[in-house]
Amino acid sequence: MIGELLVLYNTLFNYFLLKFTQEITGLYVKRSRLIFSAFCSGLIASILHHSLLGAVLSFVILIGVAFSFNIQTLLKQGTVLFIATFFLGGLLTSLLPFLLNQSDILFFIFSTSIAFISLSSLHLKWRKMKQEKIQTSFVVDCELTLLQQSYHLRGFIDTGNECVEPMSQKPVHFLSYNAVSKNLPSEFHDALLKWDEKNPYQLGMFPTEVYPKIRMLTLSTVQKEKSTVLAFRFDRLKISGTTNKEIHDEYVVFTRNDVKYPQDAQMILHVLAL
Repeated sequence: MIGELLVLYNTLFNYFLLKFTQEITGLYVKRSRLIFSAFCSGLIASILHHSLLGAVLSFVILIGVAFSFNIQTLLKQGTVLFIATFFLGGLLTSLLPFLLNQSDILFFIFSTSIAFISLSSLHLKWRKMKQEKIQTSFVVDCELTLLQQSYHLRGFIDTGNECVEPMSQKPVHFLSYNAVSKNLPSEFHDALLKWDEKNPYQLGMFPTEVYPKIRMLTLSTVQKEKSTVLAFRFDRLKISGTTNKEIHDEYVVFTRNDVKYPQDAQMILHVLAL
């Protein structure tokens, strides 16, 4: 009975480790193959658990059966698996005094839960770091010329922003009001604050020269709610960083809620800015 439990424990932990390695390295493998590899490795580890050769053989079988027997796999998937095994082994060893005081059923529940939760947390942390790294590559420096005034801003190219001005089909970008409010022309700034979304077509507060640059847009929020906003045609937008280009005569929408702007950006650019 002890032998069967040992095989079961090893198989479960091996499967968690293989699944973690698969997610991290992005290599698709059928679940049945992962389970079979985990079982084969767990069986060898259970039989030769006092042998260094058994540990090495168990590791090679675990990697080889799951991902294939070649040097590249041993280096890539093997490295991730070794680090994960070292992490999980250290964690369980530190908690061993607590685990050994439990019954067999509680020992099984606690140890497998710890393995699953710790590896899942590690995977989520890795995904977040990877996402941050990807997002950073879309951060650019912007020089926006609007109403004959220039603003130096931190921009973020949002691949999900496909908003366009309906008439011209030109891209629409989003500009943080807080980032530029102090430098906006006073007459335009006052008009912007006076404009009422409930009476959107009343534009008498804006200077006459601004009229030709104004467009009315209807945007849908994530909650499917629609809102009317003003878009203003800018003169030039110079982008430097991941991509280098100059854009002319496109549109910006001022937004007050810039807390959700990623990477501390002050301007959310259209996907075509790439």
